[in-house]
Amino acid sequence: MIRIFSRKKHTRSLKELFTDCSELTKKAFETMKKAVLAYVEGNFIDAQKYADETIILEKQQDRKKEEFFQRLFSRETMVFSRPDRIQIIENIDKITDKIEIVVRKLLLFQVEINENLREGIKEIAELNNQIGDQVHEMVINVQDNFEKAKENITNITNLRRSVRDKQWVLQKLNYDYQHDFQAFRYTETLIKYLMEAADRSEIFADRIFILIHKYAL
Repeated sequence: MIRIFSRKKHTRSLKELFTDCSELTKKAFETMKKAVLAYVEGNFIDAQKYADETIILEKQQDRKKEEFFQRLFSRETMVFSRPDRIQIIENIDKITDKIEIVVRKLLLFQVEINENLREGIKEIAELNNQIGDQVHEMVINVQDNFEKAKENITNITNLRRSVRDKQWVLQKLNYDYQHDFQAFRYTETLIKYLMEAADRSEIFADRIFILIHKYAL
């Protein structure tokens, strides 16, 4: 049974738990990128290793989320109300869930990605990694500096737009060059899941933007 009100002293503040969660998401974007790059090059051993690391990061974030909910009703002071704190932590978790789907997709089937798609998929993975950096910075900044957080929001939106544009180019190339049906479908959904990780990050950024206007003086 979880005690809602506890006098236990904690080593990490609620603000630090927010940062811890977003840092795990940032790291998950990094290891996802490494997994995708290895997979595209046909290095399935490294792809497995980095995919497993990503899955571990997602599980670590789940534990942080559980700790956050246990301490939600503490008397620690934060800018945001409890419902808004929940919204932030849930959105961070949803991004990492999308990242986990990408790497689990890599573990399902080994397919040779056509050479005409390889660089484009690498570029999308790198853009996602940059989004992860901006998400982490946004979570840090929104607790102390709304103006800097708004810059992060703009950067996330622009990066996600770049992912969207490259995704359509890659899907066209997939139709043109991946003649084996299994390879075609596998590549199609891999690109789609990479896009969804970027989409989920932009959704989070949009919600942070609303919170900024809610709490701005």
